[in-house]
Parts: sequence; structure tokens; C-alpha cells
Amino acid sequence: MPTPQIRIKTENFRAISNADIIINGITVVAGENGCGKSTLSKLLYYLFKTASNYDSLVNKEFRPKLRDIERFLEILVSDINSLSRKRNIREEFAELWDLKKDSELLNENQMEKWVSFVRKIENNYYSQPSLFKDNKELNPRMNTRLKFIVRDLINEKEINIDNNTIPFKKIIELIQERFNDAFQKIKSRPTSLFLTALKNVFSEGELPEKFEVFEFEEEIVSINKQSLSIPYSVQNVIYIDTPMMLGVEDSQIEYWEDLNELLHKKGQPAMSKLSQTISNEIINGDVSLDDNTLLYTNDFSFKRSDGSIFNLLDCATGIKSFAILQLLLKNGSLTDKTLLIIDEPESHLHPQWIIEYARLIVLLNKEIGIKFFIASHNPDMVSAIKYISKKENVEKDLNFYLAEKSNNNFLYDYKHLETNIEPIFESFNIALDRINEYGN
Repeated sequence: MPTPQIRIKTENFRAISNADIIINGITVVAGENGCGKSTLSKLLYYLFKTASNYDSLVNKEFRPKLRDIERFLEILVSDINSLSRKRNIREEFAELWDLKKDSELLNENQMEKWVSFVRKIENNYYSQPSLFKDNKELNPRMNTRLKFIVRDLINEKEINIDNNTIPFKKIIELIQERFNDAFQKIKSRPTSLFLTALKNVFSEGELPEKFEVFEFEEEIVSINKQSLSIPYSVQNVIYIDTPMMLGVEDSQIEYWEDLNELLHKKGQPAMSKLSQTISNEIINGDVSLDDNTLLYTNDFSFKRSDGSIFNLLDCATGIKSFAILQLLLKNGSLTDKTLLIIDEPESHLHPQWIIEYARLIVLLNKEIGIKFFIASHNPDMVSAIKYISKKENVEKDLNFYLAEKSNNNFLYDYKHLETNIEPIFESFNIALDRINEYGN
């Protein structure tokens, strides 16, 4: 067996007693309902989402921490703008307001803009009482309202400052402290960001007793390690559990939101060979993103081979299943560093299309190098992946797993079958036994 690119070990988490999973190319896990397949999928998704996008996640987490400072400064600017003789003062500080919308990652320059903004207010206005001599409502000394606001902002119940002037120095220190905390988090990459994501995802807020991830046999992640290493083999991760997520707004399901954002990624469409395979050999049409609309609910179109055009959201769920892959192919979201997690891909598919979907999985792995983690209940999907992989000469990177009950009837061990699918079919045969039992 080749050296595993990615290996995941976890123990005693929800329904999982023990799992030691290899991801080299296509990994398929099978097992009855409630055996922990979706738990594994979410562990993988949130791990690689966090580890591969750590800087941007810290940036997203950081933005709300400036909100109270921003509101305080906005109050000061509003007072100056309305009461000072000088007009359009707000325009002098427009650059700061742009930072609210700034999608760039955190940097020293951004911090300096905030600090410079505070100093301008202090030096140009509040340190010059003469500017306000005709404005009795505005005074460089703190009024009662400002005193309460500043107390809350710098978290001091008693502000003991000479003449009760606004403590701009402390405001600047607070800005620098919050920026520097974020800088330090990006530098040290604490595991806590990943653990917090898990606690938010799993309602009980519990964590695995053991969770370790290895890349080329070297440990890169552990819940017992203080920091997350940067993975190489997986640099972006996508999770698909239903085609019905297409166009859903405010779903409160994070991986749906992430996928919808990817599907709306704009760029020069690339008509790859596999995208044409989907159009010409499977769905008899082409899916595209309509740049002329703004709403998620109306901007995917399906153009059938006879020229008819439909809103994709009105099409069959099977077409949506293939449409998701075609859109991701077209906008360049799928690469050899992608881990694509698909939970029960056979759902909503006609038996013939189950085989077509399995073929597409194999070809995406062979021609692009996409890594897959597939959870399936379907014998056609399992056998199609097995035999098409063999025909396409990618069987060496194929791994099957079967969840079997451990000594505890409510916990499961994941047995590595390598490329042998017979034990999976034996588990499927239980259904036939039940038919015989209940039908006679």
C-alpha cells in the first residue's frame, strides 16, 4: 500500500468507537444509519476548513471585536460633523469606514489606520477647545453620556483622568491590543479555533477522546497539540450532503453557506472535458451562473440540449446533483488539493445515474486528482466505484471501510477492507433477509 497522504484516527466520539481512515484517492465508508459516517464527514470538513483557511477565519472572528470601538468613534465623528463649523469632517475619515468592508487579511497597515484615525480626532479637534467655542453642546471634556460609553469600552468602572478628558491613549491601546491578539493567533495557529468549531457543530459541545491527523505519516493535528500545522495535500474542502441546498439562503448550516458561496464564484468559465461529459453524456444540457441576477434563488440556469432554458432550482434533484459538480468544475474550485466530502451521493438519483455519478467520481480523481470521502448505503454506488476504479487503473488509491458494531451495541468500529467490498455486500444482504422474514 502506498504511503497514506492523509490518515485520520479518532476514538470514542458519538457513535464512533474506533476509526483509522486513510485518504489517498477515493475513500468509501459504509454502515447502517447512526454508525457515525456523518460525524466523520463533519470532523474532516471542519478540520480542513480551519487548517487550510486559518488566517481568513481569524480575520472573520476578529471583525466583530472592533464593532464597539467603531461605534464609539462614529459617535465622536457625528458630534464633530454636526456641531463644528467645519463641514464634511466625516469625509476626512472615510478610509476608516472602508475598513469595515475590507476583505483583506489583517495586517499592520490596517491597525495603523485605526490608530491614526483616533489621533486625528484627538489632535485636530478635541485638543483644540477653540474649535468648539460657539458650540456649547460639544466640549472636549467628557459629558456624562461619553463617560458611560468609555467606561464600557475600556471596561473600567471608574475613570480617573485629569479634567475628565477623553482617554484617547487608552482607546489606542485597546485597538492595538485587539489587533495584536489576532496577529498572535495567526502566528501561533492555536488548535482552539478548530475545537470551538466542533463544539458549535455538535449540539452537545463534546469533543473526541482522541483525534489525530497524519500527513505522509507525520502528525499534523491532534486535539492534544497546541497548534494546527498547515496541510499540503488538502488545501480546500467541500462538503455536499444534498443537492437541495442549492439557492437556500440563511440556512444556518455553515457548509451549505460555504458551498453556495463557492457555486457563486465568478470567473472565466472553463469548459473542461469532464464538464462536457456531464453535459453531453449525462444531463443532456449545460448549467451556468447568470451574472445578470443578484439573488441566489434565481441565478442558476439549465439549458437543455434542445435549446430550452430552465431555472435550475425548478429542475429534478438528479440534475442538481450533477449541476453542483459541473459548476465547481467550471469556476475552478476543484483541484488536486481538494477534498470533496459527499454524504450519500446516491440520494435522489435514478439507478442509471448512480452508476454515472460513480463514474464521474472516479474520473475526477483520475484526471484532476481530487480526493474523495464518500459515505454510502447503496450497493450499486459501492460496486460501481470499485469496478470503474479498477478499469481506470486508480484502484491502488481506493479504500473501503465498513462500520461494524463493537462490544457496545451503540458504538462502531471502522474496519479497513482495502478494495474488498464483499463484507459491505454481506451487510447489505441483511435487508434481503428481512424481506424473506417479513414476506413469508
